[in-house]
Amino acid sequence: MTASKITAVRALAVLVLVAFLGVLGWSLGQPGYNSTRLLLYAVLGGFAIIGAAGIVYERPFVGAGGACGLLLLGFWQAVLWLFIFPVAALLVVAAVLLANHENTSPSVAG
Repeated sequence: MTASKITAVRALAVLVLVAFLGVLGWSLGQPGYNSTRLLLYAVLGGFAIIGAAGIVYERPFVGAGGACGLLLLGFWQAVLWLFIFPVAALLVVAAVLLANHENTSPSVAG
């Protein structure tokens, strides 16, 4: 992959992260607020941030780890599946693309 495609993947990961955090913030303000929801959303947001940071800093295993955390915790929140699964899928695809890019990039031996 070219550098511009990697940059596009990183930018898309950040854009999806911001949108996901916005959805969590909006959903937190809906009726039925309690501290358990706040804790769950904080952990979900944390996994999304970790996953996106892994993509931005080109650490594919960190990105995949964030996606796995989102899938494991988000599975129990059926209301948020519409938002959690696409974010996790994007993080997995981006991690695979980054891992493939690292494997095919020529290394510079000094």
